[in-house]
Amino acid sequence: MHDGLYSNRNSRSDFVRNAITHYATGVENVYAAVAFFTEANLVQELLRSKRIRLIVRLGFPTSPTALAELMELRNIEIRYFTDRSFHAKIYIFGDNVALVGSANLTRAAVWTNQEVVVTVPAGDPRFLELASLFAEYWEDAKVLTKEELDKYSANYVKFAQLQKGIEEFDKNIIEKIGNVVAKNVNRGKIKESKENIFLESYRKSYQESISAFNVVRSVYESIGKRKVPEDKIPLRLEIDSFISFVRQEHAPVDAWEKAPLISGEPQREKIRALVEEWLLTPWTHFEETIVSENYPCIKKAFTSSESIMAQNDDDLFDALTVAHSFGDRFRFYKGSTPTQKIEFFKNNDGKRIRETLAYLLFGPDESVKRLANVIFNPKYKLNEFGQANAQEILGWVGSNDLPVINGRTTKVLRYFGFNVRQL
Repeated sequence: MHDGLYSNRNSRSDFVRNAITHYATGVENVYAAVAFFTEANLVQELLRSKRIRLIVRLGFPTSPTALAELMELRNIEIRYFTDRSFHAKIYIFGDNVALVGSANLTRAAVWTNQEVVVTVPAGDPRFLELASLFAEYWEDAKVLTKEELDKYSANYVKFAQLQKGIEEFDKNIIEKIGNVVAKNVNRGKIKESKENIFLESYRKSYQESISAFNVVRSVYESIGKRKVPEDKIPLRLEIDSFISFVRQEHAPVDAWEKAPLISGEPQREKIRALVEEWLLTPWTHFEETIVSENYPCIKKAFTSSESIMAQNDDDLFDALTVAHSFGDRFRFYKGSTPTQKIEFFKNNDGKRIRETLAYLLFGPDESVKRLANVIFNPKYKLNEFGQANAQEILGWVGSNDLPVINGRTTKVLRYFGFNVRQL
């Protein structure tokens, strides 16, 4: 494709329409939030094997005819705003990539207008922010019914030919249908989302990593040896340190990307040889630091919901930094770990931090739903605490034996030959 930038240039054929159809390939769910919508044909093309959630603004030039065509189809949900302040242009493809920029879903915008649209890959922290933003829009928007569409269509016919009457048209729509406004702008209250619309896509990619890890676990168990007994540390955490060993000794920098995709016995043999090498290699960070210090620290702090709520800020932060993906974030702060700590508590309410962690580790929902909520749902989402952090903390402490899945894990799984999505 075009290095992640699309502007409808004939010289480069970097048409927004091509980007949308390209990134929709291979995903089951597509999410789009646009101010203006006229291009039913593009959505119909995507609908061949997708589930689409579309948010539009009911206002000129959004076409009632195009909306009516889509409402006849299965696998699409349409919600709307009427307020002129809704002017977003976001396209999200499963949990793989997002497009964001100036292009609405109109023929001119996806083919001929001078637009600027950029990709935001899943590994970019802004991807999760965009997903969370879409979820907020989805929660605020109203479901488009035939009755509402008929009202909109009647007003569209009345006002569409009157360019000078567009503002009056918009006011009339609000009078007839109601003023539906996104609440995320300049609002301090955090809303509870009734559904996590990204759960399906997240569950699929997370399960791929879990399945790959379980192959590694199976090979490890077949060897019948451990560095440390189970009563000292769970096998899943010993395997996590094995993965760190492979990353450092065999898959540094981008070597993991160059490894071939393999499966079956060749893959198991590759893993087995590395496990046997690991078992014979002294690794003091595991035997001394992780087993004797890190695991007892995080286990003590996160024993129960009550213990989490009772932790002071110092002990809570120390426990969080046991997770490599969280502790390693000190690199992004001038002043290292002390500054990271200050910023984390500055940018998050202390009680909410504890409530989110208690929910993540001990909440009533099943584990993948809890993870998805902590990653995407504004009720639970924390600043400076992303997908890899949530998955790793659950792997360290979770009662259902889920492994640590962070960026290091997915890179090494790819080095082993698994085709898993990277964090």
